[in-house]
Amino acid sequence: EVVRGISFRVCSGAVTAVVGESGSGKSVTAQAIMRILPKNGTITGGSIDFRPKSGEIVNMAALPANGPKVRSLRGSAVSMIFQEPMSSLSPVHSVGDQVEESLRIHALGAGMSRKALRAATEETLEMVGFPNPHRAYDMYPFEMSGGLRQRAMIAMALICRPSLLIADEPTTALDVT
Repeated sequence: EVVRGISFRVCSGAVTAVVGESGSGKSVTAQAIMRILPKNGTITGGSIDFRPKSGEIVNMAALPANGPKVRSLRGSAVSMIFQEPMSSLSPVHSVGDQVEESLRIHALGAGMSRKALRAATEETLEMVGFPNPHRAYDMYPFEMSGGLRQRAMIAMALICRPSLLIADEPTTALDVT
């Protein structure tokens, strides 16, 4: 067992921190909530009760990890900022395309024009601190500092305005400001 007996509640509008030494299971817990455990990882008991904006309580642990319900919630209602932006960003797609993709594939972006999608993406890039969001939209990850790549990951997680945001060491590579 990697994680055993963990229990916590995150209330709407609250910030909850899970703190522990390296290897204590913090990242595995986040992956379990998102239902993105490695192939050899399984949830053997308990529940992950989640209430998206729609109001229904969903036990994420009881759903198939790649089933349609989990896929519809992951990224739109519950999102995650990963620890390592270089392994999470595609080197062959612009940052704007990658952030915008989250919006395009979820209901929030349904029916939006290409221009509106770009505007929403640039607004989110600005919100996370990109000095020139219009320029950043067309940049590739290798053209950015580690801090800007991490900001792109944060923008990707926030663009659909999720009910729950999980952050696995989100300040990795960010400067003090």
